Amino acid sequence: MSEFILRDMTPGRLAAYVAHQLATFFPDGRGAIAPDLQPHVDAALERTRLCFAGIERKKFREGGRILFNYLHPDHYAMFLYLLANTVARRDRLDPLAFRVYYLNKVLHGLDAYPDTELPEVFQFMHPVGTILGQAAYGNHFCVYQGCSVGSDEDGVFPHLGDHVILYAGASVIGSSVIGSNVVVGAMALVLNQTVPDDKVVIGHPDTLLLRDNHRHVMDRRFR
Repeated sequence: MSEFILRDMTPGRLAAYVAHQLATFFPDGRGAIAPDLQPHVDAALERTRLCFAGIERKKFREGGRILFNYLHPDHYAMFLYLLANTVARRDRLDPLAFRVYYLNKVLHGLDAYPDTELPEVFQFMHPVGTILGQAAYGNHFCVYQGCSVGSDEDGVFPHLGDHVILYAGASVIGSSVIGSNVVVGAMALVLNQTVPDDKVVIGHPDTLLLRDNHRHVMDRRFR
């Protein structure tokens, strides 16, 4: 495994940095302090390392080492999601989980609840305006800006296979089942529909078009 580096940061300073942001955005005197945050930050950083190790792209590497740059919005949004989820896994009702989730929403416009379970390897690409509900997500999931993954009116969430990309403005809703190695094109809407493996999806429910995916998702976004 490649070395994992935090650019211009240490785990202790990162915990203090998050604590300061929480106190700034939620000045009610009940924010977490760095020592209380530290175990959660350490666990979230380990999950960040595992996630970034699966993304062999320039912005996740520096001199062959796995890079986490807290000043890169995509990196920091991914870390804050993992931090909120790490807290929620211990105690789903812990207010700290919701505060970190809310901080991520304030900073990055990303709405991914603490108990939404993303896979070990996922990637955010400037995810402003993206909403990720409690669907089943396969590994190597990549999502761009303005996307939605959510339930229908009956509260049924989608199932996404491994190696799925949602490009800008794409939505997957309801009882939809997305296969593996699938690209959901920009502004496409999949609503209570099934998409087989190895497809590119464009259009809307009444005009949904499926084309063969000739370039694997791993090569598109993860290698």
